[in-house]
Amino acid sequence: MSSDPMDTSHSYDDDKLDFCVSDPLNWVMAADSLKGSHLDEVKRMVNEFRKPLVKLGGETLTIGQVTAIATRQAEVRVELSEEARGGVKASCDWVMDNNGKTVYGMTVGFGGSSHRRTSRGGALQVELIRFLNVGIFGNDTESSHTLPKSATRAAMLVRINTLLQGYSGIRFEILETLSKFLNHNITPCVPLRGTITASGDLVPLSYIAGLLTGRPNSKAIGPNGDSLDATQAFKLAGIETGFFELQPKEGLALVNGTAVGSGLASTVLFEANILVLLAEVISAIFTEVMLGKPEFTDHLLHKLKHHPGQIEAAAIMEHILDGSSYMKEPNLVKPLKDKYALRTSPQWLGPQIEVIRQATKMIEREINSVNDNPLIDVNRNKAIHGGNFQGTPIGVSMDNTRLAVAAIGKLMFAQFSELVNDYCNNGLPSNLTGGRDPSLDYGFKGAEIAMASYCSELQYLANPVTTHVQSAELHNQDVNSLGLISSRKTAEAVDILKLMSSTFLVALCQAIDLRHLEENFRNTVKITISQIAKRVLTSDTSEELHPSRFSEKDLIKVVDREYIFAYIDDPCSATYPLMQNLRKVLVEHALANNGKETNPSSSIFHKIAAFEEEINTVLPREVEAARIEWESGNAAIPNRIRECRSYPLYKFVREELGTSLLTGEKIQSPGEDFDKVFTAICQGKLIDPLLDCLKEWNGAPLPLR
Repeated sequence: MSSDPMDTSHSYDDDKLDFCVSDPLNWVMAADSLKGSHLDEVKRMVNEFRKPLVKLGGETLTIGQVTAIATRQAEVRVELSEEARGGVKASCDWVMDNNGKTVYGMTVGFGGSSHRRTSRGGALQVELIRFLNVGIFGNDTESSHTLPKSATRAAMLVRINTLLQGYSGIRFEILETLSKFLNHNITPCVPLRGTITASGDLVPLSYIAGLLTGRPNSKAIGPNGDSLDATQAFKLAGIETGFFELQPKEGLALVNGTAVGSGLASTVLFEANILVLLAEVISAIFTEVMLGKPEFTDHLLHKLKHHPGQIEAAAIMEHILDGSSYMKEPNLVKPLKDKYALRTSPQWLGPQIEVIRQATKMIEREINSVNDNPLIDVNRNKAIHGGNFQGTPIGVSMDNTRLAVAAIGKLMFAQFSELVNDYCNNGLPSNLTGGRDPSLDYGFKGAEIAMASYCSELQYLANPVTTHVQSAELHNQDVNSLGLISSRKTAEAVDILKLMSSTFLVALCQAIDLRHLEENFRNTVKITISQIAKRVLTSDTSEELHPSRFSEKDLIKVVDREYIFAYIDDPCSATYPLMQNLRKVLVEHALANNGKETNPSSSIFHKIAAFEEEINTVLPREVEAARIEWESGNAAIPNRIRECRSYPLYKFVREELGTSLLTGEKIQSPGEDFDKVFTAICQGKLIDPLLDCLKEWNGAPLPLR
């Protein structure tokens, strides 16, 4: 450094010195970013997503903000920090002051052709944009090869954020123009494919640069979805200065960065964080409808395993189950141990939470990074040539996220498969059939096939992208991150997980309603059996008390013990377990009646025929009446889901989205209800009911007791 206190040309201010000295390796910053619970992080993310303004300064951009600009469009505005203007101008001035020197991207050719030289720095930028416009859009064909509008908007925001930091040698006015495009909902058309995210996302970013410079092939999509050329786009955005004639380095500053891959990764991770939280709550609801044993959430179990994601997942499930009416109901046929899809769901989901959190933090560091080349260090009066454009953090974090998403989907499929299987689901009907006649009602059979399809595709997508690197560009880009490709594949995986989540949520609501129907049916059968027993078994024809009266309690135990849906479609069938086991009780009492059976007036055997005849007369009528009452919303026993912490999700799916019990008697197909939930998830409408399920959670496991 200079000894002259007035000479600042080669010195750093205190903030930049602190940036390099206090945490030189950034491990402290990385560790601090993971403090607090995952749920708190999701809440912060959602809060940032819902704000109407994103203020860009270069270093504090978040996943939630990127997703807001990408998907909420005209509802959110971008505002550039005026404090950044000076730094941006300083680097731009440095480029113009050093234009005659040998500096990459200013007078030196690109990549593997960097042996070439020119004194025409502006013309070099024009040629850069031209030769990178290699994308294929597939216009007028059935297949579209255009990057989704939301991903392009995300990329524009991230690129502005990078360039605002003042290391790239570009005019502030260009960044203002990009922000005007965002604020007026004007989106450049960018090709879906063609980048390896090595020297940044060169090809897609060149189309954003093409719109700024008025290239004749550049197109944009307006706020109403109409196609615009560059002139129309500028006019609609209220930009009257005309197209930009790029100065030295400016074209390279626009295209030589990771913004497309990291922008898309941001929106993908916003959804992945919400979906993994949904998977935790869904696992708790699955436990409720399966009448599972809640002890698998005991805090000691998970504390001894040490993994924070697992501990939090278990604590969330414990919280929901601790407030569940289903867990308080004794179950006479509950298995000693539940299957792994239920019992080990915290252990399964925990690592996925940790992977997604780590990926989120890695991408948030990336979207706040300076990632072009060379970087202009005005303070040291030099251009630094390096490789921050290598998008490895994107490729690696997206591969890892995709693997986590596939694991979440696999758990959902295992849980779904148990739920629809009457050998596993603790008394629910096969395929979650809800109608009167199971021979004409196949419930969720088609849905299970679809879930298998989704899960298979998801498992395929779990394969890594980053292991498929090809050497490119005269072997200059001999290793490359494939960041955007991995982001795209992860976006596909997240979309499939939303399909699975939608299907599973409807199935869980079906199971909740079937448990409600089951409870009302059981109550009806018990009352009916008890009344018939009192009428038929209490006394004989001479009004004397009959020995068979003592069998009533055991007859009621049969009703408690038998699965309702194993017989309720034809409750008096001699081949179904109810009538078989009721008869068995009476036979056992008769055999214990000893010598009294020889007397017709005291014989229990003689009562069996009258008892069964009365059941055949009364029970079907009472069961149908109970179903009609249930269907009309006047069930004798209310739905216990209303007493549970998981109720907000059920209420959302049933009441707000207008879904109902699916049966073969209705015209409504399962897919119509699945579609409603899927659309709601895509629109972000599921977030509030999901968070409402956890609004009472204090962020800690229950005390050991």
